[in-house]
Amino acid sequence: MLLYFLRESLIGFRRNLVMSTAAIITVAISLVVVGGVIIGAATIGNIIRSMEQKVEIVTYIKDSTPPESVDALQNEIVSWAQVKSVAYVSKDEALKRLRNDLKDNPEMLQAMEGNPLPASLEVRLKDPHDVDGVAAKLKGRPELEDVKYGQDYVPKLFAVSRVIRGVGATFIVLLSFASLVLIANTIRLAIFARRREIGIMRLVGASSWFIRWPFLLEGIFQGLVGATLAIGALYLVKATGLSWLMRNLPFLPLSFDTALFWQMVFALTLGGVVIGASGSSFALRRFLKV
Repeated sequence: MLLYFLRESLIGFRRNLVMSTAAIITVAISLVVVGGVIIGAATIGNIIRSMEQKVEIVTYIKDSTPPESVDALQNEIVSWAQVKSVAYVSKDEALKRLRNDLKDNPEMLQAMEGNPLPASLEVRLKDPHDVDGVAAKLKGRPELEDVKYGQDYVPKLFAVSRVIRGVGATFIVLLSFASLVLIANTIRLAIFARRREIGIMRLVGASSWFIRWPFLLEGIFQGLVGATLAIGALYLVKATGLSWLMRNLPFLPLSFDTALFWQMVFALTLGGVVIGASGSSFALRRFLKV
């Protein structure tokens, strides 16, 4: 029976090659667009996460603070649940960093007398969004001269990241829905062209499922072929376009995780099958009077 259904679906595919090809192309283009948006959203998400991970708190230590007090403060901060790590930067290390930053402006270094830079503690957090709370706990400590954590730009960074993530998720959902409607309508047109064939099968007493299965298999086949074409195109985009951007923009974290790519492959394949089967099923309802 299964072989019969497969043979009938292939015969139907050949009879309506133009409409079937149109359905496959529609599936492929729609899934390419959806997959491209997913890749773009994931890449932008990596950039945002990379920027957020750079958010840190720098506490400048008073020169009069004894070393044992600095050690005690560092151990206390490390014990906080929100803190990932704490690095001590001595006055000499701070001066070394400044000299490296100003290596192209030696005149500024020559004008500086001695080492006016304070020692500091660089605090990295497990979740960058906890920066305000942790900074508030550090402010006013007698060992510290000042606490800096990018008060002017950090809230704006988090606000922009929320907007970008929200817009990206909304766009993916809307685009997926629009693709589903477009693909289903294309498959409906392909089945509408065979309405007489369906009517004849109904007149000779064929059951609804007997008529339905070849069309369902045909829709699944169209969805699989379209998904395969889309995955191939997206792989080329990932292997060529994304790699080219990574080589030419090394300062941006433009990586796209391999595990995420295979998850997308599975999702697009499943989406192609579901869309093909659903489009065929919905289109048949009108002619089968189910």
